[in-house]
Amino acid sequence: MIKKKRKYIKHQVKVDLSLEGKTGKAEDIYERYYRMTQLKKCYSLIRNKYLWILVIMLSVFTGVIAAQQDISCYHCHTKVVTEFRNNVHYDKGFNCADCHGGTDVSNASVVSYSVMSGNFIGRPNRENITDICSKCHEAETKDYKTSIHWDAIKQGHPDAATCTDCHGVHEIRAIKDPNSSSNHQNSPATCAKCHSNKEMMSAWYYGIKADRFDTYKESFHWRALDKGYALVATCADCHENHKTKSHTDPTSSTFPENLPNTCGKANCHAGVNFDAKVATGLVHDKESLHTGELVFNKTGLSPQMKEYFFGPFDLAYWIAIFFKILTTGVIGFFTGMVILDFFSRLKIKRRF
Repeated sequence: MIKKKRKYIKHQVKVDLSLEGKTGKAEDIYERYYRMTQLKKCYSLIRNKYLWILVIMLSVFTGVIAAQQDISCYHCHTKVVTEFRNNVHYDKGFNCADCHGGTDVSNASVVSYSVMSGNFIGRPNRENITDICSKCHEAETKDYKTSIHWDAIKQGHPDAATCTDCHGVHEIRAIKDPNSSSNHQNSPATCAKCHSNKEMMSAWYYGIKADRFDTYKESFHWRALDKGYALVATCADCHENHKTKSHTDPTSSTFPENLPNTCGKANCHAGVNFDAKVATGLVHDKESLHTGELVFNKTGLSPQMKEYFFGPFDLAYWIAIFFKILTTGVIGFFTGMVILDFFSRLKIKRRF
């Protein structure tokens, strides 16, 4: 085999030398010959199946070693960590342990639950979320703990809104970020996730109308916001961000007597004469606010609602019913007249 190889090389040199003077100098010919032999060596290595088996075995072995040494959160929670990298906290140097507890470095050799040691709390519950955020956001937490949302959580209703429901879980963005759920433009959609949920809002422990977002869409504020105007009132402007309270609470921004101050704050309707009852109308006014129930004792009603009553009757409800009956009756009457006219003309045509 060695003799054959030498003979082949000698023959190849002769062939290449025969090209001298036609394609270039002898150095160029030898350079081409050298490259050709190197390519043949590489080709023979590629065809060597034992070499490929060795490469595959080394790759598998290296992967196993890497998996045993990889104790980072990314190893198991790839999607979550990827989302967290868009987080405003990630930009400021926070990591998983700042919220979930545990240690950054572990002496464990494999990925397991025991890797997170020390004060590791895992997934925070609804109450713990507020405690975790309060480590940095003390003022916001103080305001939130005066809100109706916090009261509902303390009363055993875990579905009530907490920090992560408004700001997001792992992909928390700055408020000025257009993709942030707490951005001014996105505030109505964020609140609607809960307040348009009929199952949640109609539960016996909430009893809140589920059409708040729909009624807001009928307002000038929404129409202006939908057209791209930025300085327009959204949910948080009227109900406040963290200290959202019931409209029956005297300290609430939506309490009837506080509406002039709420609507008259800077960047809203500052300087408007609220003696003209600018702020006394029903904001989320819709038929769902009015019922056919006879109310003889109006002590618990707001001044705005009292304006709709004539004796025990809610005129808004009964007038709406009257116009529904009137409209249906008129349309039905004229539809019947058209049908009768059609049959009358048909009979006349058959006679002739």
